[in-house]
Amino acid sequence: MISHKSPAAPSSQSTIDVQSFIDGRKMSFYQLSVIAICVAVLVLDGFDAVMIAYMAPSLAGILHLAPKELGPLFAAGLGGLTVGAFLCGPLADKVGRKRVLIASVAIFGGFTLLSSLFHSLSSLTTLRFLAGLGLGGAGPSAMALIAEMCPRDRRSSQLAWLGCGIPLGGGIAGFVAAKMIPVYGWSSMFVIGGVLPLLLLIAIAIRVPDSVRFLLLHHAGQSKVRRVMSKIAPEQDFSSATFSSRNEKESRAVVLDLFKDGLASSTLLLWLASFCTLMVVYFLTNWLPILLHSTKHSLGETSLLLSLFLIGSPFGSLTVGFLMDRYSRHLCMVVSAFIAAVCLIVIGNVVSDLLPAAVVIMAVGASCGACVTGSSILASFMYPTAVRATGIGWTAGCGRLGSVFGTMSGSVLLATGMAVPSLLKVASIPCFLASVSFFALMLAARKRPENLIAVSAKGSA
Repeated sequence: MISHKSPAAPSSQSTIDVQSFIDGRKMSFYQLSVIAICVAVLVLDGFDAVMIAYMAPSLAGILHLAPKELGPLFAAGLGGLTVGAFLCGPLADKVGRKRVLIASVAIFGGFTLLSSLFHSLSSLTTLRFLAGLGLGGAGPSAMALIAEMCPRDRRSSQLAWLGCGIPLGGGIAGFVAAKMIPVYGWSSMFVIGGVLPLLLLIAIAIRVPDSVRFLLLHHAGQSKVRRVMSKIAPEQDFSSATFSSRNEKESRAVVLDLFKDGLASSTLLLWLASFCTLMVVYFLTNWLPILLHSTKHSLGETSLLLSLFLIGSPFGSLTVGFLMDRYSRHLCMVVSAFIAAVCLIVIGNVVSDLLPAAVVIMAVGASCGACVTGSSILASFMYPTAVRATGIGWTAGCGRLGSVFGTMSGSVLLATGMAVPSLLKVASIPCFLASVSFFALMLAARKRPENLIAVSAKGSA
């Protein structure tokens, strides 16, 4: 843990820059509890997003459908995630992170619970799309909130915990599905996936504040900011203090703002990198079992290797978050994407040997997880408060588009009859492209004026 000296108590009628104050002290229990609640939101987000895959065999049997006919159900959820990410980021910058976080959790929890009452493919498809809107909106709101509540030199490592939430939730969904579906049926997963988020709303409403930087930017009143700051630093007396947020300017929080103040090239590069990395992640998640099976691995070995890929993701997220707080954030991302590309090529050469394949596949999962989480972390530093959630949301949305493309591209590549080593070399191309994009992003950040956007540890974001 990085240590800070707590600042002296504010003097009478002093003016306090909220981010400088937060940066100059250790994280309080209150801040850590808010982070924990946001991580829990992302865990339930991952649970709801992934559980449908575990329910598919039972759903196909109950609905008298072939497994391939469930495609619209999967696509609807992914489509809702994408639209939610694009819409909710700008909304969080307009009305507040907390409001959108509450609405997002209520939407994905409510529509998931409602799904337990329906037994037709068309109804479930519609409800999965609606639930997906909430699933896609929760992440950007939570990340923007945590980015503005953490000390700057711990922001990356704290946001990395949010990056672990979705894969962790997906893993929990598999465990719960194995216990619940055989006994209580497929609808029990919708009940659990709906009730838990709705219960978490109580903790969000009571414990989670809105960002003090957002409140100041939108002139919400000194009293609201004072209440939040008193929770962050209960030992301090803020009764006579006035709060400010330096180097912030108001904005309409529209997507076009992501291209102003020298951000145009950086925004496009970050979107491209996010698209490429999630394209590879979803290609491997959906098609790696088939590729491994074609190399004569048993079902048990295939499950083990896929599990290692999924386990590697949160490990990579936490590692890159730790490193990004200590070294060049952009360079960490350049290296992560390059490692993913090289490992994909190496897998093709060792895939028939279980132990080397296991090591390299876990390395791919870790490096890809680092790229996905790191992209959102870069967005949190790149954009000012007025459009931070918009920037994070649209970066995530572009990644979601990549996930759709990655899922569909697998069938096209397999139809060519390409050998597994050659196919994985093709899959490495987007990772190389992401690495180049991160490198170009690093060069663009060095050229951007510090007074326009924070790009180094000494900046103002």
